Amino acid sequence: VCCPKINLKTSNVKHKLRSVFGDYKLHLGVDGSVTTCHGCPVLKYSNLPLYLYRDRQGRWVAGPEIGAVRGSVRGDQSEDPELGMECPCQATMWQCYDRGWQDDNTVRVEKCQVFRQGY
Repeated sequence: VCCPKINLKTSNVKHKLRSVFGDYKLHLGVDGSVTTCHGCPVLKYSNLPLYLYRDRQGRWVAGPEIGAVRGSVRGDQSEDPELGMECPCQATMWQCYDRGWQDDNTVRVEKCQVFRQGY
C-alpha cells in the first residue's frame, strides 16, 4: 500500500452511509505485523470496527469483517478491473450498497499528508 493512512470521504453531507467515511490507517495485528487480505494490507477505521481491505476481485471494500464478500462501500478501476489495485487511492470508481451496488460519484479517497499524534 502506498498510503499508510487515507481518508475515505463523500461530498454528500447527508450520505446514508456517512458512518463509514473518515480516516483509515494500516491495521496491525496483536504481534505488531500489518494485517493483510488477498495480498494487500488492511486499513482500519479510526473510531469503529470497520476495515478497508482488498477482495478476491481486486476491489477495495469498506466493511466490518475483513475479507467479507460484501461491505458498505467499494472502489474499483474503470480501466481494467482484472488488474487489481495495490492501494485504495488507485480506485477511480466507487459504489455504495443500498439494495444492490449503486455507482456513487460523491465518494473518493484522499491521501493523508499530515499525521496527528498517536498515529
